[in-house]
Amino acid sequence: MLYTVDGLVLRVQNHGENDRLITILTANGKISALCHGARSLKSKMANLTQPFVYGNFEINKRSGALPWVRGGSTNEVFYGLREGVEKMFLATYVCDVASELSGEGVDCSEILRLALNTLYAIMTDLRPLSQIKAAFELRAAAISGYCPDVLHCEDCGTENSENTYFDVMNGAIVCSACLEKRGAGLGKKYSSVYDDVRERSVLVPLNPASLSAIRFVLYSPQEKIYSFSLSKEEDLRMFARAGEEYLLNHLGHGFDSLDLYYSMI
Repeated sequence: MLYTVDGLVLRVQNHGENDRLITILTANGKISALCHGARSLKSKMANLTQPFVYGNFEINKRSGALPWVRGGSTNEVFYGLREGVEKMFLATYVCDVASELSGEGVDCSEILRLALNTLYAIMTDLRPLSQIKAAFELRAAAISGYCPDVLHCEDCGTENSENTYFDVMNGAIVCSACLEKRGAGLGKKYSSVYDDVRERSVLVPLNPASLSAIRFVLYSPQEKIYSFSLSKEEDLRMFARAGEEYLLNHLGHGFDSLDLYYSMI
């Protein structure tokens, strides 16, 4: 069966002597496909089978065999992502997360759109990289069913407090007054503690600006999530910490690409 599909190349692996095995994220799921001869400099598919390429792929699928790419064309190659190692490693992290949160034969239209918008934001320096990264992490978590409730304190219902904590493992926020009642210890800027039943509790401090940024990212239309600014360094630091802690704790592991990104900044 021969069909065409638009998709984003998430991962590229060498296969055999001259082939590539690529992972493509499409609106209808993730696909692994062989590209015969793609590593040859003379191959017409050399550019199509590069990381971060969004293209139209002609896929040949036969029963019992791995699908293979017969041809195609590029829609967007995101060349600017290769201009600096920080951008490249952050883009790789975005693709790794998108791969983790997608599957075969399932609706991946939202995570695909988010990944494409994020790669564009990184490439064009739309916002500071740490802001783009955190917005992506929070929205990716929400798309995958891990959307936190950050509209009000989970204990007292207060919507706005000068000092708020992001209860990462419960996907909620708690105001400082309620946290003090819990006896969790307010003196730490960041705490990872264990409660009475020995379940892990991760608390990330937020100020009004960083909390507003989280709410904006989670509840705005996807095309708007990068259309805000955080002018103060402390606001951005809190927002960036919240996004990373929330996604990685719910996934239960980190990423080598994230480690490489941090090694460059």
